[in-house]
Amino acid sequence: MVEVVIKSNGRKEKYQKEKIIKSLQKLNLSQDKISEIIFKIDKELPQVISTKKLFQFIFSQLKEKETIYSYKYNLKQAIFKLGPAGYPFEKFIAHLLKLYDYQVRHNIFLQGACLGYEIDLLAEKDNIIYIGECKFHQHPRKKNDIKVVLYSYARFLDIMHNLRRATSQILNQSMDVARQYYPMVITNTRFTSEAIKYSECYNLKLLAWDYPQESLSYLIDNKKAYPLTIFDFLPLKILQNFFNYDIVLIQDVIEKEKSYLKKISGLNENEINNLFDIINNIL
Repeated sequence: MVEVVIKSNGRKEKYQKEKIIKSLQKLNLSQDKISEIIFKIDKELPQVISTKKLFQFIFSQLKEKETIYSYKYNLKQAIFKLGPAGYPFEKFIAHLLKLYDYQVRHNIFLQGACLGYEIDLLAEKDNIIYIGECKFHQHPRKKNDIKVVLYSYARFLDIMHNLRRATSQILNQSMDVARQYYPMVITNTRFTSEAIKYSECYNLKLLAWDYPQESLSYLIDNKKAYPLTIFDFLPLKILQNFFNYDIVLIQDVIEKEKSYLKKISGLNENEINNLFDIINNIL
């Protein structure tokens, strides 16, 4: 029976069965299936185990009997696969925000008073415009500290003088409408408490895996906006082919013609049909 788990930073902590149950409940897994997995954890795993091996065990149990749920359970790891450069992560965030009715442009250039800047995201909704920076990390221990938000805010101040005209042109909107502008930092990991405190002071919006209450993980689950990287059976080359044609979410796949997907992805007809079936079952 598991008593202690070793986290990725090497720190040991008491095994909390309730956390596992809660994570499985989020998948809408039946109580009987949850109880079965918990029983196997208690029976088959050692007293001390790493969080990585614990995840792998649960994932294998789901993959064996509840395959559809295993893909959803793989979400956090799937987000870490949107790298290593992080550009697919920017695309993913843009697609996610569009599901929440934002008008989004990504990877654009804005000129400030002193310098020019490459902006990861420009997102507008209800006359509120966010100037977004995406901070992608491949290791869950990596936190975004005060330097990250300081840079984002300083950059925002530099481009403010030209922001109204530039964003109106980019979004093809009238300059006559009054709009509010805010800097924004989005990450797949976490922020330090100091970074959060500073951001609250200066109205800098932060979005992290588990922050704020409507966090990145919440926004993804709420719209079932799962990236294609949840599918461990798709090779990296196939994923890259999809990304190159701006197909990032599982919803993006079923919005395309199968013949088109066959042409650009490298998958054959049977593989595409199978992918459609799996996605429809998830959605």
